[in-house]
Amino acid sequence: MKLSENNKKSLLVSIHQLIEEYASHTANDLEYKRTKRLINYPSNGGLTEAEKLELGQLEINPTLKSALRKVLASNSAGVFFSFLNIIDGTADPNIEFGEWGEVMLVDFDEENEMDSMLHDDFYGTYWDWKEKRPNPGWKLDLLDE
Repeated sequence: MKLSENNKKSLLVSIHQLIEEYASHTANDLEYKRTKRLINYPSNGGLTEAEKLELGQLEINPTLKSALRKVLASNSAGVFFSFLNIIDGTADPNIEFGEWGEVMLVDFDEENEMDSMLHDDFYGTYWDWKEKRPNPGWKLDLLDE
C-alpha cells in the first residue's frame, strides 16, 4: 500500500503551515525578548547568559522580523526536504550512524499497527548524534564536554 494522494497533500501542506508558524513564533519571541521560549532542542539545551544578552540587544523592526521569518522558514524547509528525500529513497542517511534499509510512508492500515513512534524517540536520539558529530566549535546543549 502506498500513501494516498489526499494524505500526501494534507501532510505536505501541513508541513508548510508548521514551517511558517514556527518561523513566525520564533521571530516574535526574538522581537519581544522571550529568550526562554527560543530553545527546546536538545532536551537540556538553552542559551548561555552571554547568548541571551546578545539576542536581547537585537532591535527587531518589521524588515528584520520579515528577514528572520524567511531565514528560519528556509532552514526548516531544508531539513524537511532532506528528510523527505530519505523517506523517498532519493537520499540515504549517513551510514556511520547505523545500518539503513529503505522505508516507506504509507497510509495507516490496521494490519500495520505501530508499536513505536518516531516522535517519541526523536529528542532522546540527540545524544547518539552528539557522540558521533564532529566538533564544529560550538554545541547545542549546555553540558560541558
